Amino acid sequence: MLLRSTLIFVLTTGAALAQPVMADRAVLKQHCTGDYLTYCGNFAPDGPEVQACFRQNKAKLSPDCQAAITSYMKGQRKG
Repeated sequence: MLLRSTLIFVLTTGAALAQPVMADRAVLKQHCTGDYLTYCGNFAPDGPEVQACFRQNKAKLSPDCQAAITSYMKGQRKG
């Protein structure tokens, strides 16, 4: 579920979001879009298959994408 939410934030935008969240999302998009296209691009960004795909390919994700996801998730826990 968390990877799906993260990917949705990576691939979508929303004007009503606060500036720090937009910056975090921009980092995710910058570092993870290539991994999404490489490993999971045949699935709709908001589909449940993407979560499973990212989980299945976690070890293959680029170090920058893995770091961006980790940072994003830590930021979400802090609120």
